[in-house]
Amino acid sequence: MDNSKITAVTEWPRPTTVKELQRFLGFANFYRRFTHNYSITAAPLTSLLKGKLSRLKWTENATQAFTNLKNSFTTAPILKHPDPNLPFVVEVDASNSGIGAVLSQRHRQPGKLFPCAYFSRKLTDAERNYDVGNKELLAMKAAIEEWRRWLEGSTYPFQVITDHKNLEYIKSAKRLNPHQARWSLFFTRFQFTVTYCPGSKKSKADALSRRHDPPQAESKPNPILPPSIIITPVTWDLMDEIQREQQSEPTPPGCPFESMAYLKTLFLTEEHNSHHKYGKLSVSS
Repeated sequence: MDNSKITAVTEWPRPTTVKELQRFLGFANFYRRFTHNYSITAAPLTSLLKGKLSRLKWTENATQAFTNLKNSFTTAPILKHPDPNLPFVVEVDASNSGIGAVLSQRHRQPGKLFPCAYFSRKLTDAERNYDVGNKELLAMKAAIEEWRRWLEGSTYPFQVITDHKNLEYIKSAKRLNPHQARWSLFFTRFQFTVTYCPGSKKSKADALSRRHDPPQAESKPNPILPPSIIITPVTWDLMDEIQREQQSEPTPPGCPFESMAYLKTLFLTEEHNSHHKYGKLSVSS
């Protein structure tokens, strides 16, 4: 068996979070019907998800089960050699960190897809900046290019399954950006159709694309202003000072109490001593 066909699965890292384990088991569930005693083999892994757990308590039995399942995905009867006399199915998906794909065929049993090869890789820094549509289109282009020796000139048009509905119209699109135009030119070498399938029903390629997701760390909000430029404001207990001075300073003769003579005197004094007067800068001589 060509190692390039199975590297995406054999190099699958051990799950370290509940989400990663759920993703792996979701991928495994698609092939459970081909795996002898699947429930017994996967039991050490499924038992880790019982109850409300914030982190995994990994065991030696879980390690053995994880290895056994990966081996079962990459050997017969699950993994089949590509047959050029049968139509191919390419399932693709993209995440924020990677792309993944599965090449499959229906061998004798019309409703059941058997995998022929797996593909997965990380996105480059530039590719991470693509929008969702371009990431999904990149996944389709990369998968077809990976298996072009089987797909180019194949006996039957192959089917591409994606969870991005807009890709169904890529061949008839009138306005394309530079990336899409180059990739569309590449697609003209192949005969295929694009079929939309909701992401919830397409976990195989989805799990392979998310293999490269970075571990989720506790997020902390980023302050708009760095603490180094923040200065503690100067406080002026104005109201307390006014009340205190109102009691100690008598109101001038002939001036009503409500006029708050001290407050006026205080503000005029502060204004006179200030470098800014009536909106203008005052420079002392």
